[in-house]
Amino acid sequence: MMVFIGHAMSSSFRHLDIKDTVFEKGLAVISNGGMGVSIFFVLSGFLITYLIISEIEVNGRLNIKSFYMRRFLRIWPLYYTVVIFSFLVYPSLKIMLGINTPLGSNFIYHLFFLSNFDVIQIAQNCNGLDAMSQNITWSVSVEEQFYLFWPLVFLFPKKIWVFIFSSLAFLSITFRVLSVDIDYVNYFHTFSVLIDLVIGGFFALGVKRSMSFRTLFEKANTISHFILFSLAFCILYFGTSSLFKEYNASFSRVLSSLIFGLIITSQAFTKNKSILNLSNFKFGTKWGKLTYGIYLLHPIAITIIDLSFRVIKIDYKTNFYSEFGVSILMFLLTLFLSKISYNYLELRFLNLKSKYQIIKTGNND
Repeated sequence: MMVFIGHAMSSSFRHLDIKDTVFEKGLAVISNGGMGVSIFFVLSGFLITYLIISEIEVNGRLNIKSFYMRRFLRIWPLYYTVVIFSFLVYPSLKIMLGINTPLGSNFIYHLFFLSNFDVIQIAQNCNGLDAMSQNITWSVSVEEQFYLFWPLVFLFPKKIWVFIFSSLAFLSITFRVLSVDIDYVNYFHTFSVLIDLVIGGFFALGVKRSMSFRTLFEKANTISHFILFSLAFCILYFGTSSLFKEYNASFSRVLSSLIFGLIITSQAFTKNKSILNLSNFKFGTKWGKLTYGIYLLHPIAITIIDLSFRVIKIDYKTNFYSEFGVSILMFLLTLFLSKISYNYLELRFLNLKSKYQIIKTGNND
């Protein structure tokens, strides 16, 4: 939702007379798509690591072939559907509408899950010449790169897992420090965002290796959930520039990812009733299995609605109400497309995924 609001709704906020107010900062928080992706990475690192260790506990080893098959069946079908739309359908639609703006995206990068590097090369060489439906795949590419090497970590003896995790975290933080002045590298490069995935992995390893660490999160309740959510909001609202100064871009993400890891782990393992337990959020529970589709398909929904208004020659960006109203249409179309995608595309492959599943989870994992 943070990513969607940032892409579809945030531009409508410029019509509001809220400059330099708490409302402007509050809206900036909920439309911070970068933090939304960071949460996604931490959660992914946590989940994948937890499942890998659980499989090793049950079978004594990780079946790497099955692991890769599960990732292939979950990620590839929709990913390549979006790539086909972005590089074949979308350019054709532009030509039909007489829009001749060139695009700088390289299909080869997207074909081999390297689109985050494509976004970087566009920022370096032809900034702005990309389509949202193309560059949205950058985070999925990072995920696939992570999934490619992460299982190999667990082929090493258990006693050095912490050392490997720590070394990867150090590598990522060092890379962020060295590229502190290059925003797009710090944001999109695999080594830069690796810290999120490793921090998620650390929390999973912690609850698996230490009963006292796990018990800490099992005791989480409304108060502890409130404290963690408040910390996360304060970091997003006030920022951390005064804390990390010139290296804020390098270290702020480490701090926020640690808070996200605490939130995710406390949500996953709490045994107490909490009014802030996200499992009580019925809309999220219902649509949670469709979030992969919502994430990848929302740029297509935005494009379809935007092009439709261009065709009928209506400028909906003249005031807050019209622009925000159109963004609601974009959201509804996103939900519709994600539902269609899940039922008629993704689910077909997810049903095959059960053949390679050792630790049973939801179909959306």
